[in-house]
Amino acid sequence: MTLNQLSYYAEIVQQSSFTKAAEKLFVSQSTLSKSIRTLETEFETELIDRSAKEFQLTKEGKLFYDYAVNLLEYYHLQTQELYQRIHGGSGALSLGLPPTAGTIYFFSQIYKFQQKYPQVELRITEMTSKSVKELVGAGKLDLGVVIEPFADEAFFSRKVYASEAVLVVSKQHPLAGKRVVNATELKEERFLMVTPDYMYYDLVLDFCKAAGFVPKVAFESSQWDLLLEMVAADQGVTILPKPIVDKCYNARVHQARLKNPEFPWALTLIYRKDKFVTEPMQHFLSLCDETRPT
Repeated sequence: MTLNQLSYYAEIVQQSSFTKAAEKLFVSQSTLSKSIRTLETEFETELIDRSAKEFQLTKEGKLFYDYAVNLLEYYHLQTQELYQRIHGGSGALSLGLPPTAGTIYFFSQIYKFQQKYPQVELRITEMTSKSVKELVGAGKLDLGVVIEPFADEAFFSRKVYASEAVLVVSKQHPLAGKRVVNATELKEERFLMVTPDYMYYDLVLDFCKAAGFVPKVAFESSQWDLLLEMVAADQGVTILPKPIVDKCYNARVHQARLKNPEFPWALTLIYRKDKFVTEPMQHFLSLCDETRPT
């Protein structure tokens, strides 16, 4: 049994297809088939149920897949640690970053990191918080930024920036004269929302549910600036993180704090508990700890 064979098997299972796995691995299907046959011969068992109409593992195949994934992850972590010990503080750091998180807070941290550690290759991928969690969990990112509340036993998390979400209305809106708005006053309003692929979408729904109503969603968009333009034109209301409103549209709209319930909002760095923490990761975490909320 070799690492290549384990990698081939894991990819076949993840793709549920020899064809797709071959395309992704840039090898022939016959190479994959021979590799699986070799494993089955070595362990004297069938791993893939070839009598099934669709791709399906045998009971032994499922056990072997778990073993292969665990062994490959261990090999990857140990290789990372070895590389880190050989090369010290050099290397790379991959960071998953929601676009607004960069605008609000991480733009300064990224600049400081690059100035202080120019030998580290910083790879930033912009995506939603939901995608960040998935890719950090899959080991494709070292660190990721999500929004609170966040709770998952598989991850370490560090809150690095704290603020609140606020109600945003046009200056002509009846609520524009209020500094604080009770959440129950919003149950008849037309809500302008981010799309469901954002973790923040679920937070707004949970907030409204806690206030005792389901929001009347009139429009959804992945573009925060579009939602604020529509609010400024009195086409609906929205609830957004206060730093976004302050930075971009504070003079054109009215914002009010929320109560019953309040709406705290924060940015959090996450990384897997079973991941070897490289020096570049340690440096970035330490840099963020310097401004971490108490």
